[in-house]
Amino acid sequence: MEALKLTFNILPKGAWNNDFSKTLSKNDWDKLREFALKRANGQCEICGYNTDELDVHEEWDFDIKKKTQTLKYIKAICSRCHGVKHFKNSVRLGFGEEAQRHFIMVNNCSEMQFAKHLNKSLIEYEERNKIFRWKIIANLEKFGGKGIDYKQNTIPLIKNPYENIDWNDYDFIKINYKNLFLINSKNLYYSEPSISNIKVDNYQNIININCDNVNKIDWFIDEQKVKTK
Repeated sequence: MEALKLTFNILPKGAWNNDFSKTLSKNDWDKLREFALKRANGQCEICGYNTDELDVHEEWDFDIKKKTQTLKYIKAICSRCHGVKHFKNSVRLGFGEEAQRHFIMVNNCSEMQFAKHLNKSLIEYEERNKIFRWKIIANLEKFGGKGIDYKQNTIPLIKNPYENIDWNDYDFIKINYKNLFLINSKNLYYSEPSISNIKVDNYQNIININCDNVNKIDWFIDEQKVKTK
């Protein structure tokens, strides 16, 4: 496995929005991007393919115990190698078989080796998904980013007060809604809201509420109204 030239880099959910391509200003990211492109000089830094349309990819190392993601390198690579790096997304878009063929060709390996590496990567992905927030560690000067500062992800975790409720067994007729929700009956034109599920996604910081008979629900934390969609 150590000899593989091309590997998967399946980002855990908690790191999806930590890419410097997303968090840095356009000017700062362009400095890192141009540095990698200039170094590559039109040649994929993994497979050697010559093209004027290289992608710039951030490779990260993850430490579950320390909850850190460390920038390993920023490389200019072709779209096919990039598709392998983000294999799960390639599968979702219908390019999984193409990515598999490119992996095998670049690494000169068997389908069995491909399957073993994929299985190992998916296991790591599931383990890393236990972490909602990662601390970013990066020396951007190594990648042409001297003087560029970056900020840590400081988004707080959302506490779901309804997480222990089994919505399938909850009897909305027998149990008073006020035990769970504050309802302004003056605004009800039909019946009380029929809520089928409340789910908090702390990876993306989203509260999902599925319900009937209402088009808006207000969420309060410590009696303070939270801005919601």
